[in-house]
Amino acid sequence: MRIDPLLTKSPLTDAVRHVTDALLAEVYLAPDLATPDLTTALGPGAPWSNSFAVAPQETARAVEAGLASVARATRRIDPADLDPDALAPGRARSHLTALRDLWRDLGSLPGPLNIWAHVLRSKPHDALEPLPLLGAPCPFAAPAEAALADTLRAHHGDLPHPEITAQAAAGTTLRHIQDNLGRSAQGVAADGSLSCHGLRDPREEAEFAAAHARALLDSGRVDSPQEIGLLVPDSPAYALALPEAFDRVGLPLSGQPDQPGLRDLAGELLSLLLVLLAGPAPRTALASVYVSALMPWPAETGRQMAREVIDRGYSRTARQQDGAAAQALEALRPCQTPAQLFARLGAVARAAPAATLHPRIAALKAVTDEVIDWPLLRRLAAPCPQPASGHDRFVEGVSLFGETALPWRPVRQMLVLGMAGRHWPRLPGSDPFFTEAEIAEIRASGLLLHGRQQKLERGMALLRRQLGAAQEGLTLLVPALDLAGARLSPSTGLALIAHMLGAKEPADLVQDLRSLAAQDWPVASHPAAAVPLGGAPALPANGLIHLQRGLATSDKPGIDLLRLRETGDGPLRHSPSRLETLLVSPLAWLLDELDAKDRTWAPETLDVMTLGTLMHQVLEDVFVEARPVPADDDIASAIPAVLENALDRHADWLLDAAWATERRSLEREARDICLSWAGFLRKAGAEILHNEIDLKGDHGGLLLHGKADCLLRLPDGRILVIDHKRASARGRRDRMARGWDLQVALYRAMLERPSEQTPLTQLVRGGAKVATAYHTLIDGSVLSDADGAGLAGVECVGENASDHAMKHLAQMLSEVGAGTLRLNHAGDARRFEKERGIKAYALDNALVEAFCLPDPEAEEEDAE
Repeated sequence: MRIDPLLTKSPLTDAVRHVTDALLAEVYLAPDLATPDLTTALGPGAPWSNSFAVAPQETARAVEAGLASVARATRRIDPADLDPDALAPGRARSHLTALRDLWRDLGSLPGPLNIWAHVLRSKPHDALEPLPLLGAPCPFAAPAEAALADTLRAHHGDLPHPEITAQAAAGTTLRHIQDNLGRSAQGVAADGSLSCHGLRDPREEAEFAAAHARALLDSGRVDSPQEIGLLVPDSPAYALALPEAFDRVGLPLSGQPDQPGLRDLAGELLSLLLVLLAGPAPRTALASVYVSALMPWPAETGRQMAREVIDRGYSRTARQQDGAAAQALEALRPCQTPAQLFARLGAVARAAPAATLHPRIAALKAVTDEVIDWPLLRRLAAPCPQPASGHDRFVEGVSLFGETALPWRPVRQMLVLGMAGRHWPRLPGSDPFFTEAEIAEIRASGLLLHGRQQKLERGMALLRRQLGAAQEGLTLLVPALDLAGARLSPSTGLALIAHMLGAKEPADLVQDLRSLAAQDWPVASHPAAAVPLGGAPALPANGLIHLQRGLATSDKPGIDLLRLRETGDGPLRHSPSRLETLLVSPLAWLLDELDAKDRTWAPETLDVMTLGTLMHQVLEDVFVEARPVPADDDIASAIPAVLENALDRHADWLLDAAWATERRSLEREARDICLSWAGFLRKAGAEILHNEIDLKGDHGGLLLHGKADCLLRLPDGRILVIDHKRASARGRRDRMARGWDLQVALYRAMLERPSEQTPLTQLVRGGAKVATAYHTLIDGSVLSDADGAGLAGVECVGENASDHAMKHLAQMLSEVGAGTLRLNHAGDARRFEKERGIKAYALDNALVEAFCLPDPEAEEEDAE
């Protein structure tokens, strides 16, 4: 809670350095005590036992924070300094008592407190070198911090050290802010020593700050870059943007870290390996291992494997690897015993020597007994990123000051970035252990815990000291949005400054640069030209885009879009689902043909596709071909094992304990679907001939392929081709009644004109009459076109279920075969559902939506 850092000056060299924990440990030979692992020390009987049973890691962190804050509030860092009996009976007393007892049992403390306690108990002659302190005591130091400073002064003495403050000229607005920020003061009018500009986001702030610094130099308001200071929030958004912006204007930044922050790639990889080996793992975890820079395959191969596993759940490229890559991939399988676990981790470590995993694996093995404690291993393997360290400070650069530290030299002009959100001052969060009322009660008993009020006072004093480093001018930059696009509110410091200057709202003080003409900006600006049509594409009025070979001329043929997926053996076949997409949106169909998909990584979800796949597998396993329909009791008893097999094959992540509720729901759904289907089969007297029948044929020269879910033989000799749909009958019935169902007609085309002989096509060739039908799983309906008339349990929907769909398909095939795309209109999704009974899922695509024409009806209303 200090503002002033502890500084020492060598009597021999006059070198000034910070009194760090490492320096104290070295000078006083502090023992290296291990930081206690509270997740193993928090036993039953404490007030937080119930919370620990539910969330052990979160509870351990809260207890650790509470223990550290209580220790800092003592003068001797000794549990004997705690006196819970001084409190009235209640939560504060019971929790403080539990903390004291835990402290006694542990014998050590988290963080640097063990070193501080050792110094407090040391004698002056125990120090290996003198550490005289510079500066006066900090009024915001916690009792333990103050005691540490007093001990060092008693051992080594102190030296005078002037504060790094410059303060503006008396009577200026800047001086008024420096003297009175956060205090009661009479308002004053703003003058030229203060300016406040509103910008879009941190990146634009960085660009403006660099341009403003360059303008200050070019205009002669400062003589050198070192006379300009930047107060910057401790945020990656600024750490990344500022160096780039200042490099573009040719100004060096002084005060950046010597060593940038580094990821712990080995820790990340080991954590991912534990997720995979524990199983079942999300595909995102496997994809993350594939793209790890430490694994034994080229980066492009890793990206290809990751794309495949995200798209399909498995990777063909991974199955083609050999050597060390194959050994590492073979080890990425769930395990049950410690021997299996460490054998597979060792295999990965040997195959990927660049990861240097062996020492980390040895540490995990040391804490593993006969049973694998996965939470403990994941906690020990958690990556530890290396934070940015050191400060590259030199005379000639623009001075960069951090949010939580005092400026290290005075400047003439100060720019403060990020005057919005939780910065300036940084707003304190709630204490994770004690409530504010309990902190007030504990402070009244003499133990000076720091609550939100004390932390906010310290933050306000720190900001006042930081602004005190400016001599002539202060420029405040206020972003409206963060980099994620979320709107930001003015910071507390900006609100106080606005109040000091007589403004009713902080916004009254902010000059939004976007509302000014370019010539009125405080820096030279080059606004980008407006994007035509607001960024929307220029679309042809007739909605037709012609894709031609080479330059677009009238005598050149269009590209045959039906042959885009052509291989050496000819064009790939088209499935009914792809052609249904063509009916809805030719552009969406083209993007699908080009494999232009959204590649955003996302974890598996229990979506319609997954549910359909699982129920298809359950039906196939329960109703085995060439066997009688099982009895209802047999179906009910078989469902748990059958569903588990389906989950293991298609969605093993659902086997995790977290999905237990969903599995119970799936089991009920699977039982109801199977019992309903068994009832239909008995009523129809159907015999199951085959499951999962491949169909291949052509329609008007267009090669087709599909898959029938089930093939039934009826008592009259007819063959019923079934397609299971996890949906209700309403939408499919409506589509068939309106003549817009495409799939039944394409199935019939493949049966009548097959390109491969199957048991089904042989039956058709032998004269068997074939009907196609949908089995809608949610309500158990069986829907067919006119060919299914008179079948028991089958609902015949319309005479021409595919008439309009086939005519429209012929038109679309003609257009795309000639290189023409017909664009959608904005209201097509609503119109297709109303007029055709089609749910236009293909239009749920941001790129397709961007190329939609406005509705003719909307244009007519606008004209009126």
